[in-house]
Amino acid sequence: MSRLAKQLEAFVALSRAGRTLEAIERYYAEDVVVFENRELARAGREKCLDYERSALAGLAEPPRFELRGAGVDEAREKTFVEWVLHFVTREGKAFRLEEVAVQKWDGDRISEERFYYEGVVDQNDEP
Repeated sequence: MSRLAKQLEAFVALSRAGRTLEAIERYYAEDVVVFENRELARAGREKCLDYERSALAGLAEPPRFELRGAGVDEAREKTFVEWVLHFVTREGKAFRLEEVAVQKWDGDRISEERFYYEGVVDQNDEP
């Protein structure tokens, strides 16, 4: 397994274990930029940590990450992860988000991450 594939595997494992803050601390570059649906959402690891802490504070428990697929492009130092995230708010509302994350790596750190998704689905309203 390649170095980049091992890094991606470790990043995914931390996320799936509910340790997203640790994943950000360990794998995001200090000057990382994060885009959501083509718009700059956050710049800098500390802003990403603050955002994640705030998001987690609104949840009853850490989100559950269902891995649908992942891939590595060694030549371009890019990886992708296709997830389905399941989360429950403190008020008991269950939600699902299907997304793809594309990461650009610089050595052992993610320097850019782009999330692509259509929106959060309220599982309480699903048939």
